Amino acid sequence: MSLASFLRRLQHSRQRVLIWAQGPRQLVRDRLERDLLPLLQGEGLLVSDQPLSSLHPIESRQAQGFLGQTLDYLLFDTFAGFNPNAFGQLCGTLRGGGVLVLMTPEPNEWGEFADPEYRSLCVEPYQPEQIRGHFLKYLVGCLQASAHLIQLTPETLVLPEHWPEPEIEALPERPCLTGDQAGAVQAILKTCQRRRHPLVLTADRGRGKSAALGIAAAELLQQGRSVLVTAPDKAAIASLMAQVELVAPESSPVFRFMRPDEVLRQVPEAEVLLIDEAAAIPVPVLTELLKRYMHVVFATTLHGYEGNGQGFTLRFLKRLRETGQGFTELHLNAPVRWQAPDPLEALCNRLLLLDADAPTPNLSGTPVFEQVDRAELAADSERLSAIFGLLVLAHYRTTPGDLRILLDSPNIDVFALSLEGQPVACALVAREGPLAPELIEAIWEGRRRPRGHLLPQTLVAQEGWREAAQWQGWRVVRIAVHPSAQQKGLGQSLLQAIERSAKGEGADYMGASFASEPGLLSFWQQSDYWPVRLGEQRDPVAGSHALLVVKPLSDDVSAWFTEAREWYRQSLLLRLPGQLADLEAVYLPALMRGLGSEPLDASTRERLLGFARANRTLESSLVPLTRLVHASLPLWHQLELSAADQELLCQRILRQQAPSAQLQPVGKKPQLERLRQLCEVLLNRLLKNVIEAAEARQKQAKKRSLVD
Repeated sequence: MSLASFLRRLQHSRQRVLIWAQGPRQLVRDRLERDLLPLLQGEGLLVSDQPLSSLHPIESRQAQGFLGQTLDYLLFDTFAGFNPNAFGQLCGTLRGGGVLVLMTPEPNEWGEFADPEYRSLCVEPYQPEQIRGHFLKYLVGCLQASAHLIQLTPETLVLPEHWPEPEIEALPERPCLTGDQAGAVQAILKTCQRRRHPLVLTADRGRGKSAALGIAAAELLQQGRSVLVTAPDKAAIASLMAQVELVAPESSPVFRFMRPDEVLRQVPEAEVLLIDEAAAIPVPVLTELLKRYMHVVFATTLHGYEGNGQGFTLRFLKRLRETGQGFTELHLNAPVRWQAPDPLEALCNRLLLLDADAPTPNLSGTPVFEQVDRAELAADSERLSAIFGLLVLAHYRTTPGDLRILLDSPNIDVFALSLEGQPVACALVAREGPLAPELIEAIWEGRRRPRGHLLPQTLVAQEGWREAAQWQGWRVVRIAVHPSAQQKGLGQSLLQAIERSAKGEGADYMGASFASEPGLLSFWQQSDYWPVRLGEQRDPVAGSHALLVVKPLSDDVSAWFTEAREWYRQSLLLRLPGQLADLEAVYLPALMRGLGSEPLDASTRERLLGFARANRTLESSLVPLTRLVHASLPLWHQLELSAADQELLCQRILRQQAPSAQLQPVGKKPQLERLRQLCEVLLNRLLKNVIEAAEARQKQAKKRSLVD
């Protein structure tokens, strides 16, 4: 069969193929211009740094601008650099019958090739030539193992010996393009007729999930129902919005799009809430959204270049089942743009590990800790898939670019805990600092922000700690434990093992940065990592502020840490009425846990008793009350104060807000009475702590005297 005949067969079957064009760059270009490009018709795209024939190139960073478009062919020139995210994004734009041409050096040379993308993987002081090409060698292994691609060299053409037969499916009536999509639309409409019975809709990329939401939303709007749509990124749901715009303009009062954090803050009225890309939204946020709306549809991509939703299905569906919430689950299998089985989709999934799923581990045996050799990992596709699968289970935004970082970034180490040879927990750790002397002052003054070194740069630039620049830190970029192995202490065990390695190599501290949330912060605090900075900006999806935690390992950092924690305490309390005016009061106990406080003097205690037991006004008692709340905040978790009480103390005392109907109890007098009661509760707790501390000191002194 000739190449032209094979491409005509693809057009008929609506399947897609990858052509691996390999060899010296100019010879590859000459062969493509002579023998392939004349056969390609329709809309095409070239990702390169040089034009080819009549095609003008685009850079990898421009790939996202082509999402939502449909291409007939794509030429991806790896001589200009292989960007995994761009490759994954553009692969999905090819329609059935399409061709993806991957231009590479010869297989035995590609792994040693000086990929221009290496510059983006390097932080100070590493250089691109230090990268060993593990990721490219992994790609070569995948391509060589594939039976369903075309190999093209300057001299030869090798077509696949076998090709899978396409599945034939009866097409539904428009606007739906597959039977699966039509079934999803009907399931959405049915959900909107049932009280508090959500639908969970899952699909791999390219199955028409977002369009199904849009078709159903358009039908609901025509029925006179009000619809609210939320997703992490409006640009990612263009197909949904396109369907709705056919029946309702974006300014329609019965249809709105809002980000998840905006929905939780404003809680706009709507009969139906459609949540797209739900896996990218934290489970606590999804749970709150479910509480606030009667008819809810959760939809998400399971495998795709944007990230992986398998962790969502494990965590969120588990939460639904634990609460006894009835729900319907539906999965879309049939692709919309091409015909299954599609060899290009299968190959792209393998190249980028888009479908990586960590297998359920055997929980018997003793955990074995290791620092993973990345060269060996790149050569062991099964183990690589298991470790990367753990990462995508733990974090939706684990993209193909993260796979390359895992294998190639020179400042990254990979650690794992295994049971019976199966990884059950893993962590990516970035080595950060010390910073070059010539950079420190520029960073402190705000003139420079070199790539990488998140922890020392943040401490120097944002908090003004110049001394942090001279220390060596290990930052936990990502840590993951298989869901079936959680709550068994494996995460803490992994951190402890990493800490031993860090100490052995002379690291001064370990740390992490993440979106603050009490449950997640509790995990870090259990391992003795404590906050030293809370960022001002909220994450638009998680709706929470970035938190930086540190654990000292050296004497120098331990000495600094006490002062840094006090600085953090004062900064947090000072910013509560202003920069952190939207910070929820229920987060404060976790954020302030473990911090000291200034003791209350006799005069302050007297004024507090006057407020609690007499009729002294709130206005005349604000200074002592503020001192009381500041001193007692680290103890709120011991008192188990209700969320309403925490909110009342925070809003009326720390932020000095007027009585509000949003606070409980409602009304100025009931709120004042509750504040008096809380004043005495907090004061008694502090006095009890003082007495207990004095008794403990006396016991220690007595023990020492007996020993002496």
